[in-house]
Formats: sequence, structure tokens, C-alpha cells
Amino acid sequence: MEKEFLPGETVILAGEVSSSLFLIKRGRVKLEGNGESFFLSEDDFFGEDGCFFGKPSRFSVTAGEETLLQLMESTEAEDFFAADPKAAFRLFIKNSARANEKEEPLTEMSPQHIRLVAGVLPYVVEKSGSEPVYEAGIDIETLASQIEFSTDKLTDLLNFSKIFGYVTLEEGKILTCGKEKLVSLFKDYNRNRIFAGAKGEKGLGVLSFLNVVNAKTNI
Repeated sequence: MEKEFLPGETVILAGEVSSSLFLIKRGRVKLEGNGESFFLSEDDFFGEDGCFFGKPSRFSVTAGEETLLQLMESTEAEDFFAADPKAAFRLFIKNSARANEKEEPLTEMSPQHIRLVAGVLPYVVEKSGSEPVYEAGIDIETLASQIEFSTDKLTDLLNFSKIFGYVTLEEGKILTCGKEKLVSLFKDYNRNRIFAGAKGEKGLGVLSFLNVVNAKTNI
């Protein structure tokens, strides 16, 4: 079943139990809860906790624009993941991130992913390219030090982030896509103001370093 939602219309309220898995066919939704706020967009999905385990939603979900969602009950959702290995891998990443970072979900707009991309961006030479195949001019130990992650945590994040198509780790080397795609991510991040800190205002903590990255890379 497919259902359309108008901008600002509620899909799920935090604490509600929905038996459906939601797949975004068009548009995007905003998730808010636990002091966090972020967007999911086309081909992302949410609601797996309610669909598979009958658990209440941790987030309130509203349409960020005109949005078309596909609603799947548990049997249909199981078939969906069985038929789409990439989607199943993304579900694995979300659950792994939840267990290891106690943050949910890990998306391309998650603060740890933004921090990773920000740390790599000044070392990216290639202008264009949609997949992470170019070697960045920085090693994992140096990057970990610069973005204040442990090497193990950064390694896990690089492996998790492969699905997003910006940065990954292959045979010990940090690979990225072209700078144009990385810059586009920062523009979206700054425009939507998903997480405080994108402009480095006073008191916004570790993400204030994005202001420096913006200046260095002419975003």
C-alpha cells in the first residue's frame, strides 16, 4: 500500500506502535526525538522496530515535503529485505550503529558521518566522481587524531559508511568520491540545519570545526 503525506503531516508519533515498515518512494521525512533531528529521503526506510518487534517508535516522523511512502506489513517487509540485499545491509548498518554508538539511525547526515567527511574533505584532490574510489591524501591514524576518534572507532565508521557512497576503507586505504559530491552533502547539511554546529556558533561543541572546513574548501 502507498500513501501520500503533505508537508508537515504526521506519519508516526514518538511512543506509537506501528505494524508497518515505511519505504520512502518520493520526498523526505523528518525524524525528531531523544534530542536529535534528522531527515531520511528516497529509498530510505524506517519503522522496522514496530514492524518486526512491536516496539514503540523512538521518533516522531513528519513529512518534510510532499512525500509518498510505501507501507509494508511484516511478511511483505521480510520479502522486501530478502529480495534486496543492499536494503538488508543498510538495516544491518542501522542496527550495528545502534548497538555500538547508542545513536539511531546512522545516516549520511549523522554527526559522526559528517565529521568523517569533514575531516577527509581538505585532502580530496579529485573534483568529480560519484563513488569512493579515489585515495585520500591522509592515513587513518592521522585522520583519527584530527577528528578526535579512536582508530578502532574510525575504522568501524569507515566500514559502516561505505553504503552512503562518500568515504570508505579498502585494504587500509581511505577512499572517497569526488569533491563535488562531498561538497553537495555539506550544502544539504548546512541548508537543513539538521544538527547545531554547522556554522560554528558559540557553545555548539565539537561540530564547530565545520566552520573551518567550510573556509578551507570554499563550500
